[in-house]
Amino acid sequence: MRTARFALLPRDGLFCKDGRGWYTSDVGRSHAHLWPPPSTVRGAMRAAWGQLLMARTGGTLTPEAWERETREVTLGPVLALRRPFGEGFAPRHRLWPTPADALSVDGRVHRLLPRPSAVATLGPVDDDALEALWRPSLPPGKPESLPLFWTDEALLLWLSGEVPPSQPAPEPVRRTDVRVTLDPTTQAAVPGMLYQAEVLETLERSGEWALGVECALPEDTPAFPRGPVGLGGKRRMAMAEPVGTELFSAPKELPRSSPGLRLVLATPAHFERGWLPDGLERTEHEGQPAWVGTLPGVEGRVVLRAALVPRSLELSTWDMARGRPRATRRLVPAGSTYFFEKVDGRGFTALSALWLAAWGGSREEGLGRVLPGHWNPKEGRT
Repeated sequence: MRTARFALLPRDGLFCKDGRGWYTSDVGRSHAHLWPPPSTVRGAMRAAWGQLLMARTGGTLTPEAWERETREVTLGPVLALRRPFGEGFAPRHRLWPTPADALSVDGRVHRLLPRPSAVATLGPVDDDALEALWRPSLPPGKPESLPLFWTDEALLLWLSGEVPPSQPAPEPVRRTDVRVTLDPTTQAAVPGMLYQAEVLETLERSGEWALGVECALPEDTPAFPRGPVGLGGKRRMAMAEPVGTELFSAPKELPRSSPGLRLVLATPAHFERGWLPDGLERTEHEGQPAWVGTLPGVEGRVVLRAALVPRSLELSTWDMARGRPRATRRLVPAGSTYFFEKVDGRGFTALSALWLAAWGGSREEGLGRVLPGHWNPKEGRT
């Protein structure tokens, strides 16, 4: 196996349709993901690998052979990137999903610090372990929306337990493309075939957006991908540019140890039980019901103290070999934040080993990549 690292630069925007159909309240309008899911990127990589195999052999792969021959093309981390024109990609160009433990009120960002609470929720779930999770206290005022991404500098300060200063974060621009189908015999519009599509702009006056991709290939190739890559709906063209390993490496500013562990999802995650990370089971801890178990890359047993998880991401993909949709999956969205303590009371060490580590299922699609950070369980407690 060989690992290829490159940046995909879309030249005509991106359109990644979500699972909502065409016949909703907005008839004739397609809805798109805010950012391409890693599964979409893996599909593009498998397509590019299949094209490479056919170019070598001079033959045509059947859908079944395509599925079989490209199965070993897997994804590592998939990053959002933005750079000014004329610069090479570097860690400072990385963008990260906004952490779910951040809240903006009156133009100021606050840290949501979980702490024990004796107040039960009013939800329909009758689960004492869920009710026992810690909850943060909210600052007074009306919450404001936060940008989709944070800069690399802001996120590193956040993972270190600090609140970054207010700074403008780049926000992707979207446009609405209006399409119409023409009858080739009459050259007139076909009734009922006028529709709209949400397109993510990737080229701006001050710079360009890209996706950083780490891809494992089944064999050694001098260069992959070769030529443009069709990405997303309508297979819009994206160019590939090689990048270095430092783009995916843990930064030196990352804390080395922490009394507790704060974990932010860099990409959506697929857990067997919805929002709950795999490896945890309901049991008793300190005389109360809790979720306790083991986690990938973490030594010893841990207890889940808090989980700040936004609304789930519904992911619908298409089975190209069988020509039918796959079952829709509910993913934990990127930016979701979890807080853990060691059962034995010891702290967490070697946090850099958890940088962009893979948790949960569907890891071959680049899902479940995590970002470790500092958390003091005693902070915020009265």
